[in-house]
Amino acid sequence: MSTSMQADYGPRARIGVAVPFANPTVEPELRALLPAPVGIYATRLVHPAPRVEERLNHYVRHMADAARTFGTMNIRAFGFGCTGSSYVAGRALEDELAATAAAELKLPVITAAQAIRLALGALGVRAIALASPYPEGLSEAGYQYWRDAGIEVVAKRRVDLALTDTHRIYELTSDDALEALRGLDATGAGALVASGTGMPTLRALRAMQAETHLPVLSSNLCLAWALLRTVAPELAPASPAGLLGPR
Repeated sequence: MSTSMQADYGPRARIGVAVPFANPTVEPELRALLPAPVGIYATRLVHPAPRVEERLNHYVRHMADAARTFGTMNIRAFGFGCTGSSYVAGRALEDELAATAAAELKLPVITAAQAIRLALGALGVRAIALASPYPEGLSEAGYQYWRDAGIEVVAKRRVDLALTDTHRIYELTSDDALEALRGLDATGAGALVASGTGMPTLRALRAMQAETHLPVLSSNLCLAWALLRTVAPELAPASPAGLLGPR
């Protein structure tokens, strides 16, 4: 029997992430962004309510329960991969719920929205141009979230005006994200932000890097960066853009 104590998968650290049940985007994007020695493992957020706001409210209030589904797996941090839940809760309650979950679990807990805030803080950005794939009501909650966080939204664009529920977000592509980002008037913005973990963004972010001098961020990019900075700081770039490769 081998005497090696190094894990085959996730030898540097293992990260757990919670994902809305129909979201097909978080795991592949985080895996593409994180270095190979860091393992990423997902659990599903499930609730039967037909109303999106009710589902999102349930998810954010049960973060610790979601993390407990990993059982005895030695995860070093827990990411909450649902930006919309943070918007429904609002900034203050989100921080309170994340802190409570972290204390119960005895490990770091970072939401996607908190990760964006961390990235904006690291970049010294106080104004953003925001593209989001949400229904109108959830988009408005998002704008209020950023105002409460002290971030000015100088331009905003909804990716699909016909959306009435979050499930259709999962049918979007990076081309949809790219079109929305290109359609933003970034005058006065310190960064472009594509909100929402369900909308694919990586190809769009890389394309935008060649088109603008501004940082271009997304929920999944920032979540990957914030989690990596927590579990393996020596592997983390100074800003999220470093995970995308050279400009």
